[in-house]
Amino acid sequence: MATARAGNVIGGGDWADDRLVPDCVRAIVAGREVVLRRPAAVRPWQHVLEPLAGYLWLGARLLLDGEVHDGAWNFGPGADAAVPVAAVVEAFLEVYGSGSWRPDPGADDQPHEAAELLLDGEKARNELGLRPVWSVSMAIARTAAWYRQWAAGEADLRAALQGDIDAYVQAARRLDLPWSRGVAAGARMHAAEGARR
Repeated sequence: MATARAGNVIGGGDWADDRLVPDCVRAIVAGREVVLRRPAAVRPWQHVLEPLAGYLWLGARLLLDGEVHDGAWNFGPGADAAVPVAAVVEAFLEVYGSGSWRPDPGADDQPHEAAELLLDGEKARNELGLRPVWSVSMAIARTAAWYRQWAAGEADLRAALQGDIDAYVQAARRLDLPWSRGVAAGARMHAAEGARR
């Protein structure tokens, strides 16, 4: 058995409450400024496809290798993807094409939030051969593009999501990540790499 967690994920189709990107989109559509509780807070941002690929690859490895991969796993981006909330929002608004933000003047009355959160994904890199496929700027751009299509009334948002998946897998194949080769081939290659270590 294994457990896994991810860093701060973004991606098209997320409408959850108290999430940065959906809150941005709701504010823009309503003609309001985006209000940020902690604009300087640093978080490890990644596109949702990054941890999903990790979860699926971990599941495949558990199936193939069993208890070798038991335990806890972190699926997080590289250190360069740990950026302030305000920087993510500014990049999102730029790609989206409209909107503005301001700090929340009542933020000090909110519950405490850590100024910096990081996630150590070294185990996943070393033992599963995972590494980020998309940079934080690409993750933001793909996310903003999906919401821009939604706001424009695009009829086939499923096709937009499929386009993200296809582009992500192609990028992973260019990086020759083990999971992108298929379960059996990727597992054989990763086992060979482990034997050489």
